[in-house]
Amino acid sequence: MLRPSPRHLLPIVAVYLPVPIAGAALSALWKVGASPEGGPGDMFLRGTALTPPLFLPALLVVGAVAGRNDGAAGRAGVGIVSLISVAFLAGSTANLPNDFAAAESAGTPLPLTAGLAAVHIILSITLLANALPRLFQREPARGAGRTLEAGATAA
Repeated sequence: MLRPSPRHLLPIVAVYLPVPIAGAALSALWKVGASPEGGPGDMFLRGTALTPPLFLPALLVVGAVAGRNDGAAGRAGVGIVSLISVAFLAGSTANLPNDFAAAESAGTPLPLTAGLAAVHIILSITLLANALPRLFQREPARGAGRTLEAGATAA
């Protein structure tokens, strides 16, 4: 079994990226929006019944790349991934009735919208499992590990 690690974030995100790309293409093709009154232009900032807001997967890539680093950059990266994961989780559950209404209004298959929600729930849990341990890990104090024995002098 794999141990949680921020090094897993980028491969997980890479496997996920075709989902919002296909969802954006289908949203444009079927003219699906974020609500029954919306349209494909919603996909960039609000998302649609078939794709999350497209700025979120872009930020997810940035966070996953940064999360591979040590120090503040790595911690910021896993923080970004964690926030987006929570947003995906909330959007996949709390916003599902609105997504179903938008999908039904556009005449798209409801199982496709439900499948997208399921993918985001699984993705969110997987990303959080790999990001949160690093986010809450205590950083070693500066100079930790560099102790001098009694009577020794620093060179």
